[in-house]
Amino acid sequence: MTKDSTRKWIIALILGFVIWSFLYFARIYWYTPWCAVNPSPCMADHVNAFDRIVFQFNSVQADFWSNVIQNFVGIAVIVAPWFLFTRKIALEETLITGTVAGWNLAWLEGMRAIVQRPRPLVFQSLFGDGANINQYTSFYSGHTSFVALATLSFFFLMKRRFPSISNTARSSLFASYLLLTILTGTLRVLGGRHYPTDVLVGLCMGTIITVYFQRKY
Repeated sequence: MTKDSTRKWIIALILGFVIWSFLYFARIYWYTPWCAVNPSPCMADHVNAFDRIVFQFNSVQADFWSNVIQNFVGIAVIVAPWFLFTRKIALEETLITGTVAGWNLAWLEGMRAIVQRPRPLVFQSLFGDGANINQYTSFYSGHTSFVALATLSFFFLMKRRFPSISNTARSSLFASYLLLTILTGTLRVLGGRHYPTDVLVGLCMGTIITVYFQRKY
């Protein structure tokens, strides 16, 4: 990575996190707790049949393990390059992964601000959770998109740094991306934190953003 390209990646990383920070801290100005204002649209039968299945789930264990997977994967993808490569390469890979994560957060918060979809738990407490603007962030799943970008970034990292890696190893890494992302999304639904469409879009967005930036390296 040349000095010029490094500078561009740093600018991209900072810009992504700045946009996310602005949108996140501005929630109070444009989010509306509309379920608490007008409860009639916030009824389970107003949700499409596919997403409605979430209302039968509320597993604390599932919610806990979705957090464990997200945190473990995030730490692993940042730490691994420092054990596998030289300091220079590790810095480059950390910069790339950080940029992908920053822009994923920016897109995530932007979509949430536009859609302002209440989480499933709001339907159980219209004047409790329904009055909290931070509970209008169901669309789309940040956990799912993050696990997708982290595992897929690691796939690109290994493919890039070890071009002679076997097809079996590549397939295993790609399978890990799919399995861990799907598992995380499933746990978010079982935990009653997201609708199925939230996690499906999270998987797609995490993948698209990762592929876009990784292909630019």
